[in-house]
Amino acid sequence: MNHSILSASALLLGTSALFGQGSAFQTPGMPRQVYGPPKEGTSQDNSGQASRFSSVFNPAFSFVGDIVGDYRSGGEEVGWNAELRALEFGAQAWVDPTAWAYFTAVSDGESLDIEEAALHYKGLGERHTLRVGKFFLDFGKQMQTHIHELRTLERPLVLREYLGDEVSGTGVQWDHWFSANDTTAVRFSLGAFSSLLPEHEHGEEEEPEAEAEVAGRKSIGNLNYSARVTGFTDVGTNGTLQLGTSARIVPDFAFVDEDGGGEVGGLDNTVWGLDVTYGWKDETATKSFTAGLEFLVNSGDVGAELGAAPGDAPIVADGTRTGWLLFADHGLDPNNSIGLQISMAELADADKTEALEIEAYYTRYLSEFHRLRFGLSTLDVDGADESFRAAVQYTFFVGAHGHGVNW
Repeated sequence: MNHSILSASALLLGTSALFGQGSAFQTPGMPRQVYGPPKEGTSQDNSGQASRFSSVFNPAFSFVGDIVGDYRSGGEEVGWNAELRALEFGAQAWVDPTAWAYFTAVSDGESLDIEEAALHYKGLGERHTLRVGKFFLDFGKQMQTHIHELRTLERPLVLREYLGDEVSGTGVQWDHWFSANDTTAVRFSLGAFSSLLPEHEHGEEEEPEAEAEVAGRKSIGNLNYSARVTGFTDVGTNGTLQLGTSARIVPDFAFVDEDGGGEVGGLDNTVWGLDVTYGWKDETATKSFTAGLEFLVNSGDVGAELGAAPGDAPIVADGTRTGWLLFADHGLDPNNSIGLQISMAELADADKTEALEIEAYYTRYLSEFHRLRFGLSTLDVDGADESFRAAVQYTFFVGAHGHGVNW
C-alpha cells in the first residue's frame, strides 16, 4: 500500500478527534480551528462540542401538541369541529458559556413553519442579551408567548387585530436590565427586523383580503423596528406590580390584492401599547391572583379592502384606531385556575367598527405534562350577529419545553 495514503489516513483519522458536530474528515495541511487551549494531557481542542463517542453536548428536545374541539353559533361558522391546532417540535441548548440557542417548528397537520430559530448571546455582560435570528415580537405581556401557552384559547382580540395572531421577525434585538433600587428592576429592548408583519394565521381566511407586504430589500430606515421599556416592583409582602410600554414600527409596506394583482405602496403603520400587570401569591405559593390591562393605539395605514374589480388597487383605511384588553386570573391551587378576559378594538375599516370579545375559562393541569381547558366566549361586532363559542382544549408537553421569553 502506498505510504502517502497511510500518512494521509493517519492525519485524517488517527491523530485528531472525530467530532460529532463537525466534519469527520480533515484535509491534510488544513488543521481544524482550535477554540481555547488543548484539554489537559491530550491534543484534543477545547471547543466543548461532542466527540463521536460522547454525549457532552446534549440539546434538550421537546414536543407539544395542542388540540381543540369546539361548537360555534351565531356567526358565519356554525356547528361542531375538532382540529390539531398545532404540533410543535423544539430544541434548545447552551452553545457555549456565553450563548444559548433554540428553535421551534410548528405544524397544523398540513404545513410546517419555523416560528423561531434564534441565539441569545450573553457575552456583552450578565445584564445584556443580544438576540439574533427569528423570534417573536417583544410587545406587551402576551405577544412573545406561543398560542398554546396563553391563559386563554386565543390571543386577545385587540392583539389579533392590530398585530396579528403571532408575529415573529428575522433580525437582531438588544436587551438590557438594571436595578433601580432594592425592590425595582427595569428592562428595555430595541430591535430591527426585515419584517414584523404577521406571517400566517391559525385557520383559513373566511374571504379574500388585501395582504400587507414589505419589500425584500430596503434601506436601513425602512427596516421594521420594535422597542419596549418595562419595570416591576414589589407591592406589599407577596405582590408585584409591572408597568410597560411597547412599540412596533413598519415604516414602509404595501397592500396587495394577490388574486387580482392590484397594489398600493408607500404606506406606514405604528402600533403603540401600554400595559399594567399585578400579580399576587399567598405565603405558601399555592394560590395566586393576576390581573392586567393593556391599551393599544394603531395609527397610520391600518387596513385595506379589496378594490371594486380585479386589478383595482386596494382601498386603504388610515387614521387612528384604539383598543384594550382586561383580564383577571385566579389560581385556586397549583392545578386549577379560573379566569375572565375582555377585549375591545376599533376595527381597521373606514367606519371604525367596534368589536367586543369576552372569554371565561377554567384550566386544569392534570400534571406538569398535560392540561385541559374549558372556555366560553362571545364576539359582538357592530352591525353583525353576536357569535358564541364553547371549546375544550387539550395540550400535552413532552421533554424540556422552553422559548426565549423575557419579562
